[in-house]
Amino acid sequence: MSAYEKDVGHFLPRWRVMLYLYNEERPCPQKQLGDASHMDPGALSRQLSALETLGWIVRSTDQHDKRITNVMLTKAGKEQVEESLPKRAAFIKRTLGSIPDQQLHQLMDALLLLEARFNATGKEKAASEDAVA
Repeated sequence: MSAYEKDVGHFLPRWRVMLYLYNEERPCPQKQLGDASHMDPGALSRQLSALETLGWIVRSTDQHDKRITNVMLTKAGKEQVEESLPKRAAFIKRTLGSIPDQQLHQLMDALLLLEARFNATGKEKAASEDAVA
């Protein structure tokens, strides 16, 4: 992850958020963004606060449901993504280019499964700690 950050210029969790918002091209509910970027609400909130401080996102309350917070890239945020996309493509080509597509897909599936299990284990632990408290 440090090589990615060095080459692309963004922490991977931050990049996931920014890229998702860039591809959505519309305000996105914060919950949907958390699910899509595989982040727990606390980690997502920290990323969003940092991005908001940088002026790369704006958050707003949904007009139809005041319980929902929508997130959207600003013009500066879009420019950051567009500036980083070629760096990301070069990094991926350089680091993963020689691995056959089938193996890459298998690896990604395995990593997503591991990530889901780690998240589930963390949520179970938090729930059991809340039950004890």
